[in-house]
Amino acid sequence: MKKIFYLYDAGHVSEKVKSEVEKIFTSDGKFSFEMDSDTKILCSLKGKNYGSLIIFISEEKKLTEKEQKGIIDYVKSGGGVVFINSSIECILKNPEIKRISGISAIENKGIQQFSVFIDDNGHYITTRFPSEFVLTDRFYYTRVNNSKIIFSTPWCNEKSCVVCTSEYENGRFVFISPGGCIYTWKNFDFRKIVLRSAAWCCGEKQKEKTINCGLIGYGPMFGMGKGHATWIDSTTGMKTIAMCDTNPERVNAAKQELPNLKGYFTTPDDMLKMKEIDLVVGIVPHNVHADIALKAFDYGKHVILEKPFCINIKEANKLIETAKKKNLLLSVFHNRRWDGDYIIIRDIVEKGLIGEIFHIECFIGSFSHPRYWWRSDKKISGGIMHDWGAHFIDWILNLIPSKITGIYGDFQKRVWFSVSNEDHGQAIIRFENGTTADFMISSISAISRPKWKIFGTKGAIEIFWESADKVNLVSYASGIKQESTVMVTIPRYGSTEYYRNIADHLLMNEELIVKPEQSRRVIGVVEAAEQSSKTGKIVAAFENCE
Repeated sequence: MKKIFYLYDAGHVSEKVKSEVEKIFTSDGKFSFEMDSDTKILCSLKGKNYGSLIIFISEEKKLTEKEQKGIIDYVKSGGGVVFINSSIECILKNPEIKRISGISAIENKGIQQFSVFIDDNGHYITTRFPSEFVLTDRFYYTRVNNSKIIFSTPWCNEKSCVVCTSEYENGRFVFISPGGCIYTWKNFDFRKIVLRSAAWCCGEKQKEKTINCGLIGYGPMFGMGKGHATWIDSTTGMKTIAMCDTNPERVNAAKQELPNLKGYFTTPDDMLKMKEIDLVVGIVPHNVHADIALKAFDYGKHVILEKPFCINIKEANKLIETAKKKNLLLSVFHNRRWDGDYIIIRDIVEKGLIGEIFHIECFIGSFSHPRYWWRSDKKISGGIMHDWGAHFIDWILNLIPSKITGIYGDFQKRVWFSVSNEDHGQAIIRFENGTTADFMISSISAISRPKWKIFGTKGAIEIFWESADKVNLVSYASGIKQESTVMVTIPRYGSTEYYRNIADHLLMNEELIVKPEQSRRVIGVVEAAEQSSKTGKIVAAFENCE
């Protein structure tokens, strides 16, 4: 296990930032992590066996000559150093450290939003990164000499370094310009940069292995079989090599649409016998999710399931238990965590523009007869809330970092008796921190409701279905009322981003974003809401679903 040491300035780095840094390096057990604010540690790095040293101190901090020499000797002996934000300024006057870093100067341009682009696609740190992402932070225009720029941003018709790397004698060096604001540390892309920078400084290399994938299920609706194959094949380090569907016509369709696969099958066992397959994607009706996953586990395959996770808590517990026992990946395709409007909502909340959330309302529905297909069959689908409801409940649970204390449900069958799913479903969730969330899904709602209403102690967010590309914001964070509309310009890369994380997890040991325990909570909410509807009573959260 690699050892990481985090040197911070107690007067410069907030407790919130310290907490986020600790989460980054302790979430997956990949690193041994220590932190301290005493710069004297730089004088005694020899023998500590730190793989990487992260320095995040004020530019006003004065390091002694002995402390500066400690950094130089540490790098020369094979250590790696990551400088965050303005901390590099405190040592740029040292000529040798200047040579190590390859940085000549930085200039503070204030807090602003800026787009970040990849300059070196082949670097360990940039592997499978989106080609462009946005950060809001204190911006430093950075000039470099002999350092390699791997992330940059345009500035006055010039290129400003966002992240650069260098190698000096036996050691490695990384400078990360952003990092001054707490919401930057909550940004997924920034956290990944910090994590990978430390790993690269520890000598980590990209695995050359390719994750070979097999699809089970190739239904024509929504083109999901072809879609998953496309998303997999566009992900560096992943490849679709086989598919299976019990319907021969769908197998023939796959042969036309995916002509380069190694195998086409009509029975899952025949496909699962392929030793080359590492990971199986289940694109099948909800009621067979658990059976398909357990069968794949028996063959030693990692598993991804289309949402929802499964039908009930009993199945969810069995799947999680089996995956852990066999040390195999298990994840659910909650790709809509990357939807543009949801990303903006998360950004607004993390920046504190509406304060602390105390109530959420979500809605999807209309007055229309459900289609005649398996998704309308309760025995197969699980019910009205298992499909689209899984996305909404997943969104809600990820917005509210608190335990569930009670769930009230209301499910009604009143109009569409030609199908067995409920016509209307509602789940009201109460959290330990006092927040409530009200989700409604309906096929008998003659009047629509907003897609989102989110109320906070300093403002609110509203999104309407008829104008879902607009996020309406009212904020009192500045002390006065400010109204604005944020346009959703972020493309929905959800499917691509999801698979990038799967590859990062399996090939780089990075944290899995969509964890099965999170997906179990979604199923727990649905099951509790149905139970509540039958009894008319509030139901406490199920075990392992708090």
